[in-house]
Amino acid sequence: MPHILCFNAGSSSLSFVAYRRQGDTFVHAFDGGVDLSAGDVVLFRPADGPERRLSVPDTSDFPAIACRVLDAVERQLQAPPVVAHRIVHGGDRRAAVTELTQDEMMALDALAPLAPIHQPAGLGPARAIAAARPDLPQVAVFDTAFHATLPDVARRLPLPETDATAGLRRFGFHGLSYAWTARHMREVAPDRRRIVALHLSGGASACAIRDGQSVDTTMGATPLDGLMMGARSGALDPGLILVLMQDRGLSAEAVAEMLWHQSGLAGVSGISNDTRDLLPSGAPEAEAALALFCRRAAKGAAGMAVSLGGLDALVFTGGMGAEQPVIRARICADLEFLGVRLDASSNARNEERISPPDASVEIRAFAEREEWIMALETSKLLGAIA
Repeated sequence: MPHILCFNAGSSSLSFVAYRRQGDTFVHAFDGGVDLSAGDVVLFRPADGPERRLSVPDTSDFPAIACRVLDAVERQLQAPPVVAHRIVHGGDRRAAVTELTQDEMMALDALAPLAPIHQPAGLGPARAIAAARPDLPQVAVFDTAFHATLPDVARRLPLPETDATAGLRRFGFHGLSYAWTARHMREVAPDRRRIVALHLSGGASACAIRDGQSVDTTMGATPLDGLMMGARSGALDPGLILVLMQDRGLSAEAVAEMLWHQSGLAGVSGISNDTRDLLPSGAPEAEAALALFCRRAAKGAAGMAVSLGGLDALVFTGGMGAEQPVIRARICADLEFLGVRLDASSNARNEERISPPDASVEIRAFAEREEWIMALETSKLLGAIA
């Protein structure tokens, strides 16, 4: 089985992890990436050596960077890897992973209206690699696939069935993160069957996980739905969209720009889309944004508990969820009526288990490992093909 190189592309960041084949298993070999919001350096970090910078003409050209990273990884591994790409929207594809052929890329392009800032970002590096290395196998690993188990009551939209609404339903996203959450919780807390997971980062959502499977989630047909996010609005009164377009004179393009890029923490605060900037700010606008973000996250988590019929565990993940004790504390304070009790000392130290030993609801916080899930699913596909 070949080595695997995983790309995780977003609108302002591109990360990668390379796994070296070692017998029947994979071990971490390299990782790195570029985050345009934090700087303009492409880092390349070997697992057993010092990090270095990759020289690229344009740090915003993620397709070109992906090709540069592939060259560097292939030289280091001394063999061509299989390349896996995180693709946010898989539509009705229930399989977690599929071969990424030209026909498949065209089919995934058709889903871009449902994920306009994510789908092109994920497919761009894949297309660049296909053009430069048509011999190299590539696969797509879908964020929506984890939610293939949603029951009909969680999948349906309250819309009439017409030609215009054909194929529209609630899909759910952040599936790779939730797949890792489900897997890790089976290992560390197997008795906790009803889990609400909060993925809090630039994008944010909640998921109800029962016995390792998704039964509900806050994101719907698009990654714009649900919780308030860094620059996305989250769920909004649909009547306001009509008001903005019909009475306030905004075009569809202007409304889309507002909802996808100018709302959320950034829009409410007028300062930043990042809680790391807002928490120390002290500005009343920053506090207003944080209060709204945390309250909506708590309400989303409580709604997921309804779909589970109770709550055994609460998991915080994503960059913000795993790393920011103040955000976790504010959300947990709103959920005390569900039996959520936070251990303040453990939370402040960013330990994984942050609830008291005798708590009825176990609370954990840990980083997601999306690329590891990508490698796992890719290896399963390669084994099936072989």
